[in-house]
Amino acid sequence: MTSIYNDYFGLKESPFSIAPNPQYLYMSDRHREALAHLMYGIQGDGAFILLSGEVGTGKTTICRCLLEQIPTQVDTAFILNPKLTAAELLAAACDDLKITYPPGATIKVLTDCINAYLLEAHANDRRTVLIIDEAQNLSIEVLEQLRLLTNLETNQRKLLQIILLGQPELLVLLAKPELRQLSQRITARFHLNALNRDEISAYIKHRLVVAGAKGTFFTKPAIDRIYKISQGIPRIINLVCDRSLLGTYSEGELQVTPKIVAKAASEILGPETQAAPNWRLIAIASIGSLVVLTSLLILLLTGESQPSIAQVQPTLQQDTGATAPVSTPEAQAEVSTAYVAPEPQPRLETAEPVPVPPFQETLPAPTSTISTPYANVARTSLTSLSLIRGHDIAGAALNDLLQLWGVDFTDPDSASCELAETIGLFCFSSIAGLNEMNDFDRPVVINLNNQWFTLTELDRDRALLKVGSMTHQVRVAELLDAWSGNFTLLWRAPPGYKAPISIGDRGPAVDWLVNRLQVINGRTGPTTPGYVFDGELEVQVKQFQLTTGLTPDGIAGVKTWIKINDADDIDTPRLDGESL
Repeated sequence: MTSIYNDYFGLKESPFSIAPNPQYLYMSDRHREALAHLMYGIQGDGAFILLSGEVGTGKTTICRCLLEQIPTQVDTAFILNPKLTAAELLAAACDDLKITYPPGATIKVLTDCINAYLLEAHANDRRTVLIIDEAQNLSIEVLEQLRLLTNLETNQRKLLQIILLGQPELLVLLAKPELRQLSQRITARFHLNALNRDEISAYIKHRLVVAGAKGTFFTKPAIDRIYKISQGIPRIINLVCDRSLLGTYSEGELQVTPKIVAKAASEILGPETQAAPNWRLIAIASIGSLVVLTSLLILLLTGESQPSIAQVQPTLQQDTGATAPVSTPEAQAEVSTAYVAPEPQPRLETAEPVPVPPFQETLPAPTSTISTPYANVARTSLTSLSLIRGHDIAGAALNDLLQLWGVDFTDPDSASCELAETIGLFCFSSIAGLNEMNDFDRPVVINLNNQWFTLTELDRDRALLKVGSMTHQVRVAELLDAWSGNFTLLWRAPPGYKAPISIGDRGPAVDWLVNRLQVINGRTGPTTPGYVFDGELEVQVKQFQLTTGLTPDGIAGVKTWIKINDADDIDTPRLDGESL
């Protein structure tokens, strides 16, 4: 899809289309976990798999991504419009699975056709998955019919698995007593939440990079405004960002501003409406005020001896217990200024005050759990590059990173990923948020304000940046403002590794993979070289990926090898400052 602003911003296609294109799927921690749940459910033996989430959170896109990774021996049927009767839904499933049935077939005939198909598929060692989008629109009758479809099973597993994708209303529907049998058959369920502020920034950058962008185009205040408007819902983010880029193009600007975002949002979502007054809260507040006023009035009536309210005069209680009448506003003002607080108790003082060094007065007590004491590292602000200067050349920062791995090149500026590969250390570069980067738990090279640094330690509030022999402490909030999301880390590659390995491959890397998985799983097996990557090894890789939070695709790629490194006993630099 093309937009009139694509050439203007140097984009090969529109980055914020709302079409569920798996290529643009930003794998936040929650999206990755949701996909893993779906893959786990398909590989399991259960009947129903549930993925719920608010409108526009990316459920359908995740499902499209699932279809691209689904094993070849799995047949799928995808129902997009579930507002059907039981017979119509069964017929739609037959159409998708290419099951023939007579015209005007009844529910029984359709069910028999599907059962015959499932038995034949099982005999041919194939599995069948029915995916239903917008499942909150299913009626109780249709859901019960789906449950009955899953009754066909062998001693080992169900012959039909059903994935339900739906909005939160689906959870309410499945909680009904009449659907408790279906609910008990759900073996994998996940609720997809909206993106947080940091993930929105990475989400926008990810889609721009996929579309071929050479810049971010969105200022930080603009992203803050998008977060406020969208509340982290990807579909709304796409709509607002697309219209914001169009508005920026129309005005001849190069950066999206909060003003442009607000205008774009009003055009897409309509003008912001003021919230309706909460009359219940107003009534409660009014009653509370009335009670307070009534209580004060009663105190005034019962606390004085004068016969009428008009004759009641405020008084000031002195230390002696005497009462001084106040009859005029001037006197009241005089009384209010004449009040003297009781003398404070004398303070306890040490005989010899302990002097505090000046640098301790300017640095608050650290709250970090990072192993390197922050008190020993001066805090620096990133707001001015004059206070902290990184490397102008990425190779010098990479050399700082290599030093953490016990490697130091003679010419720091000449350090490169190609040179690192000669000693078995491979570079992995990506764009992600702090959560994903922190999941790798490796020191990384990052670019902040066109300067290169090595991020060595990170916690919730503070980060340590290494520049040669100097280390600087900065606030994470400042780091996020200056960081584009790009990072490069190092990982140990197996012998003979050239590319991700999968079924059919053989060589030293495959032999190494077999050996490491045996050690990790505490098993013993053949150690002779020449092992071929077969279906059994693929299953082991998928199981390892599931247990480590990766997408279980059965391919031993970079992320899988990094997790295998984590399971080894060899010292590995960590982002928390510790080694294995």
